[in-house]
Amino acid sequence: MKQKDILVIFILLFVFVVTWIVSSIYRSSVSSTISETLNQDISQINPKFDVKTINKLKSRQRLNPLLELENITPTPTPLPPNILNPQDSTQGGKLLL
Repeated sequence: MKQKDILVIFILLFVFVVTWIVSSIYRSSVSSTISETLNQDISQINPKFDVKTINKLKSRQRLNPLLELENITPTPTPLPPNILNPQDSTQGGKLLL
């Protein structure tokens, strides 16, 4: 190939790539996939903050939780009533009602 032929190929390739990029950008801008509700949800946030509330939050008392408990006494578990007052039984093992 001659140098002139290679130059023509590169120019055509450049024009093709630029056209492809421009058409892709145009198509993306025209066909938005964002719905109106989502568009409202992603609107800009008001940059003004409530300074009073921020100062109140800063002045809150900080609590540090105790991770180790001291002097733990277990809660006594009551015995079932049939252990405290067992029913009488005969020698054969049958219960007397």
